[in-house]
Amino acid sequence: MELRQHHRLALPERQRLLILRHASLCAAALFGWAGCHTPPDATPIAYTCGSATDPADGIAGAADDCADIDATLPPEPTLPPDPADPGCILAAQQATSDTNWLPDETNLDTARIQGALAACNVVKLVADGAGNNAFVSGPLAVNGRTLWIDAGVTLYASRNPDNYQLPAHQDCGKVGVNDSGACQNFLSVSGASPAIVGDGVIDGQGGEPLIGYDYSWWQLSGALQMIDGSIGNPTLVNLASGTTQFLMYRITLHNSPKFHVKITSTPPGGASAPCTRPGDGFVVWGVTILTPSRWLNSQGLLLSPHFARNTDGIDPGETAQATCGLLAHNTISTGDDHIAVKGGHGASDIVIVHNHFGTGHGMSIGSETYGGVHRLTVCDLTIDADSRAVGDGASPGDFNGIRVKSDSSRGGAVDGVVFRNVCMRDVNNAILVSTAYNPLFSGTLYPRFGDIAFRNVHDVTCLNTAAPVVTLNGFSALYPAGPLTLDNVIVDNLGPTAVEAEYATVALGPGDVNFIPSGPDVTVTSSIAAGSSAPVHCVFPPLPAPPLPPGWLR
Repeated sequence: MELRQHHRLALPERQRLLILRHASLCAAALFGWAGCHTPPDATPIAYTCGSATDPADGIAGAADDCADIDATLPPEPTLPPDPADPGCILAAQQATSDTNWLPDETNLDTARIQGALAACNVVKLVADGAGNNAFVSGPLAVNGRTLWIDAGVTLYASRNPDNYQLPAHQDCGKVGVNDSGACQNFLSVSGASPAIVGDGVIDGQGGEPLIGYDYSWWQLSGALQMIDGSIGNPTLVNLASGTTQFLMYRITLHNSPKFHVKITSTPPGGASAPCTRPGDGFVVWGVTILTPSRWLNSQGLLLSPHFARNTDGIDPGETAQATCGLLAHNTISTGDDHIAVKGGHGASDIVIVHNHFGTGHGMSIGSETYGGVHRLTVCDLTIDADSRAVGDGASPGDFNGIRVKSDSSRGGAVDGVVFRNVCMRDVNNAILVSTAYNPLFSGTLYPRFGDIAFRNVHDVTCLNTAAPVVTLNGFSALYPAGPLTLDNVIVDNLGPTAVEAEYATVALGPGDVNFIPSGPDVTVTSSIAAGSSAPVHCVFPPLPAPPLPPGWLR
């Protein structure tokens, strides 16, 4: 079950109050945690609405089933052979566990790992066979190399902000500093064909107190939330401009201090090179992002995705151009956008297929679009807003489905976009096309949202008693959105005022649509053929979630 904000009566009242009672007992000021008391054990209340028992059953099923896209994809990547040089296989020298998860930072592994990355094409981090399974490091550079974290091994990012200081800033880890560039990244990736692979874990320790302080990276970010400030916390994985053919495969990412993965990667010929097959520019396949990975930190502070501010999952095009990419078979639950395709520098020819999302801010485009987002296809996606608790104080924005967002301070062209075979459960914003993402910002970079299609999309209601919302807004009569195509789009439990539209050209059909947009300067045409479609049959797979502390309900 879910922990919800007070106005969403998504849970049976008895359970909701028990969980909120625990949340209130565990509430803390930004600094100075006062303790947490666990309520008595209670019988969990289970629900099965639309849930699958097997992850393989979690498919947004319909006649249009992504088979045409699958036929164009490369085969699944594979792990490399073990390095022949034993010096390229590093054994862990300390241990962590489910009950003792903070690694000792007396002797960091930074120099050992960086030295191996300088000498070896593939560096493999392994357990030592005697129970040691953890590495802890400061910032690392992965330049054209493969970093392989083996199963059962965790690579922790250091909690010492001094390790991330940039000479020009000296503000990393400082309270109240609105400086998005204050810290180095944890893993800085560059060069030709770099890779981060393996069945192990990279843990950014975002919710744990920093060395020498009583606050965490996430608390630093939360302190700036009221002014929409941008904290300079380390990004977990950041790709440099000029990177080509990046691969991320099977790795699990936890608790990034800020964004988890910022992708800038193209085919070898650069952003202007033709995209002959999805993935020629970059591949992210079989990756799991779970943030937070536990409900309580080492101080007993209650964590939640809502608490983990600005922890986007995967952001192609964040730093420079991202082209010819493939994101497939990934599972993401986090505190901000699951995937946000950024158009600040240009993003094009990207396929996002067979992914499952839990809590987060949605499958997004933007908010930066001034470099353009072109030819993006999303197919077979589940977004399950009732998969995890999000924390008291969460807003409707914590339960987004599909959104395309920008404003006049950062707008540009978005076109050639298709969302198809998408299933959502209990999201607040089912479809959000917004050209006023931050109405406080202004400029002359006007959002120009062109052809965007939504095909075989179904938002189902299980626990949420609040009506979902559909928003289809262009910027102005001069810069309308559209054509926006809605083909077999069904949003259950829509209220009478739940559809907002303005400055848009909308085409309905041929599949059924259970709402008709209307508003200022909205033109609607319909080719709906009665009885030609049925709502997508939605099945939601089990998703990873932190183990519940004793007495908590699910």
